[in-house]
Amino acid sequence: MVSPKRRPAQTIAPRSRTLLRSAGFGLLMTCAAVTARAESTTTPAAEPTAPPAAEAAAASPDPVITGSLERHWTNNALDSDRNVSDWYSLLRGALQQQWGDSDAYAKLNADFQVSHYDHTSIEDDRSLGVSAEAFRRLTPGLELRGTLSYRVSSTGDNLDIGPLTLGTREAKQVFGAQTQLGIDLGNATSLILEAADSFEKLGATHFEDDPILPAKLHADRNLFQLAARITRTVGQFAFGASASALFASVERIGYPPLFLSFDAYTLRAEAAYKGSDGSTLGLALGAEFLRGADDIYQRWRPTWQVTFGKPLPRGFELRGTYFGRYETSNTDDPLASWLQRAELEIGTKLRENLGIASGIFYELKDNLLYENQERRKGIYAEATYDASKSMAVVLRVDINRTIKTVIDDREHSIDAFIALRAKI
Repeated sequence: MVSPKRRPAQTIAPRSRTLLRSAGFGLLMTCAAVTARAESTTTPAAEPTAPPAAEAAAASPDPVITGSLERHWTNNALDSDRNVSDWYSLLRGALQQQWGDSDAYAKLNADFQVSHYDHTSIEDDRSLGVSAEAFRRLTPGLELRGTLSYRVSSTGDNLDIGPLTLGTREAKQVFGAQTQLGIDLGNATSLILEAADSFEKLGATHFEDDPILPAKLHADRNLFQLAARITRTVGQFAFGASASALFASVERIGYPPLFLSFDAYTLRAEAAYKGSDGSTLGLALGAEFLRGADDIYQRWRPTWQVTFGKPLPRGFELRGTYFGRYETSNTDDPLASWLQRAELEIGTKLRENLGIASGIFYELKDNLLYENQERRKGIYAEATYDASKSMAVVLRVDINRTIKTVIDDREHSIDAFIALRAKI
């Protein structure tokens, strides 16, 4: 749709080529370890890199298939200040197959998503993604995981030229690689080291009925990230610290350029609490530094995130989050935006197979170079009925308002849908 569908590098930097090769080699080695693993078992240590459901998923050799079919009505199919009502359908599907156990496994994932509007066909979207993951517990206190992924998409959007709305379509490919090393340091302390790389390749934008020749409107970009996190658990509390560095190499388009390369560095102290009644509280405080190409912008800013969950009487549960950070992907700015967002949600189960939930949010996004401010607020209400163990019916309504100050753009969106979701 409109503003979220943007951004993205030029040719892969030498350091990225090295990471892709090493990640691929690590993935192959851990895949081989899954099939050639010794039959002897060891006592499992802490699992800093294994996904939470690894053991449960490994217990079943059958593939897991999920899918959903949604029928939506919206008053703002173009996601702009020109409200156009339309109906659209959204189809999603995913397949996951895993081999191995909690000490070593290989996993394949595939998913797709297709949206189709009854009348506003310029907004139709399609995407397909595949990934391969391998995990190996090398010793009781050392774990390795590698992931390779690929996603291709075709995104429909619109370009407003005075009173004219022109449909556009753009193809995008994303190649990704990630390696994680988890180390049990003893005394309920774990260390996770991570390296990740993604390369986003954007095609030329094609215009509806070809009144304009295809043109490159969005930049290719290469994102390379290094991160480390140390965590110690003490009873119901967990304390830790994390550090990360993100290097973005972005293709230059136009003059002045529409998109800019940047480096971002983050340091955070973290704490979490989980009570015996199911209450949770998480807190992260730190600093984030962003530097744009040619030193066009460089600044340290405080970064934070607070999350909580609290069971309430009569089966209700209250959840919330509030964070502030740089936003470098979903932004209309050539460099980045400063994003603050608060969310609050409450839900309960009226019956064993019927649940309801409602939530509100407020978001403030300051563009760093354009000096535009985007204010968004919204509310949603949802009901979920579990028709069987493998099928659910969902009814949901979202209402959002967006104001962009400098360009004086005001958007009001209502989206209501009914969905059928299944898991095999």
